[in-house]
Parts: sequence; structure tokens; C-alpha cells
Amino acid sequence: MKGNVFASLVSITNGLHRDDRSEREFNILNSELNETPKADNAVFKVNFKRPLNSKKEYYFKLISNDTETELAALKSQFPKDATEPENKYNYTVQFNKFNKYLKDIATYIKKQSISNDLGNDADYIINYLKASAIRLYIELQEQYGQFSDTGLFSIQEIAEKYFNDTDFDTSVFVKLEVDKKEVVKKPSKPKSKQKTSFGYLKDDSEWLSKILSRLQLSIDLLDAKTDVKDLHNLLVAKDFKGFQKKIYLDCKTTEFKYVVKRLQPHFKNMTPTLIESTGLFYTKLGKPLTAQNLYTKSKAPLKKETIDNIFKQIQ
Repeated sequence: MKGNVFASLVSITNGLHRDDRSEREFNILNSELNETPKADNAVFKVNFKRPLNSKKEYYFKLISNDTETELAALKSQFPKDATEPENKYNYTVQFNKFNKYLKDIATYIKKQSISNDLGNDADYIINYLKASAIRLYIELQEQYGQFSDTGLFSIQEIAEKYFNDTDFDTSVFVKLEVDKKEVVKKPSKPKSKQKTSFGYLKDDSEWLSKILSRLQLSIDLLDAKTDVKDLHNLLVAKDFKGFQKKIYLDCKTTEFKYVVKRLQPHFKNMTPTLIESTGLFYTKLGKPLTAQNLYTKSKAPLKKETIDNIFKQIQ
């Protein structure tokens, strides 16, 4: 079974219900399947009934391994130096993934008419998959719930929301001891000093002035209430802390995002995060420009060729 177990196990075409391998084959698979190390950022563990045959044992290992892998990877999605908008975006991405796992498992259970009775192999395996998916959800909430824009749920509420299970046994989830968690917790890195300059690299600031003026004429870069000189002064300032002039865009955000991309090689610190941190940039709709606006993937802007030509012509 290829791919992530949370998707492959409930696949209608290649899922658990199509696995008719023999006891002997599962014994061989078990001997070849190594256990993935426990994630050092775990807050919960699952106390589940011990697997008593080779098929259950194989899938128990497979599910456990993918759960630990997912959990270990969760930590890398929330780097220490990320801004709050970045963390909120990353939370949404992880939430959507775990939300899909739970919905797909619920759909599979309905289609396969699997009960909560652990008397056969499929019941046991799918119920362990269900518990493991719930664990990922509550790990995300427990560790990074402060970045959620929606309400958080208890374990019982999650079981009822996704599986209409009002009698779910929440005791299978055990919260790890705080001191145990502290043993594996890495020391936090000292916070780096907030940058207050985009770090303009060229000696000639006239180059940037010409670029911005041409962009204003060609793509309506800035709103009428913003002077090109204000944007120029902000970008070349050695310290923009205390800078008061607000920058209102008149072009589409996708166009400004592309302009930033073309400007980045000429600046040391021109990042979406730093742009947002100034609190001075506003979209065409008058809303604060966020790092997420500039990080979000999008198609090339309609005026890409015009922007490219300006950078080619002004060297």
C-alpha cells in the first residue's frame, strides 16, 4: 500500500477492504517493517488494544509510523522566527490536512459499514486509524491552537463532529507528563533583533527611483494619495523605524508581489515578512498588506511582460 496511510488505507480503489494477503505474507511484512522513532514533540499518546494477529500488527505499526512522522514534521511547520500571520497560515494548512483525514475515514466507515466492535481485523485497524487521526488533530490544537481563527474542540466533540460518536472512549488518549516533555524539549533560540531596513544594495539610489517612476506610469503602482518618493525613501532608508508615510497600492496585489520578486536581488532584506512588519503597506482595497498576501501562490500577473521590460530597460 503506497502513500500516506491516512489516505491509502481508506482509498475506495486500493484501501483496506481490498487487502486479502495471507497470514504468512503479513508475518514477512512485519519482519521487514521497522518502527519509526517516537516524535520528541508529542503531547499525547494513544493507549490502544494490543494487536493479536499478524495483519493487525502490521497495520498497527504502519499507522503508528505515519502518525509519528506526521507529528515530527508538524514542528518544522512552525519555525521559531515565523511571524503570527505565517503561523496562522501554516496552522490552516495543517488543519485542512488533518480535517481531510478525519472526513475521509468517516466516509470510509459509512461506506464499508464498519462498526465500533473491535472483534474483527477491519474494525480494529480502522478504529486505530481513527484514533490516530484524532490524536494529530488534538496535538495541533494543543501545541499551536493560539494560531487558530476558529474555535477549538475537545476530544469528545471531535469524535461527535466527524463520526457522530457520542460514546467515544476518550480515555485512550493520555497526556504526557510535563516534566517528561521538558526532557526532550530543545532550548529556545534567542530572538533575533527586528530588522528596520530593507538593505538596499546598489550605490545609486537613482536606479530605484527610475524603476518606481516607470512602474507608476505603466501599471499604476501606487494610489493617488501616495507619492512615489515616499515609497522610494522607505525602501532605501537605513532605518525606517518611525517612518509615517503610508503606502497605498493601486495595482493588483499579484502585480506588486511580482514587483517585489524583481526587486529582491537588489535588497538584502526585502521579504514579505519585513514588508508586513512596517505596518505601512495597504492593498488596493485599503486593507493592510500581509506577508500571507505575498507568500500565497498565484499565477503570473497580466502585466508581467510590462514589468519585466522596465527592469530590462533600466540597468
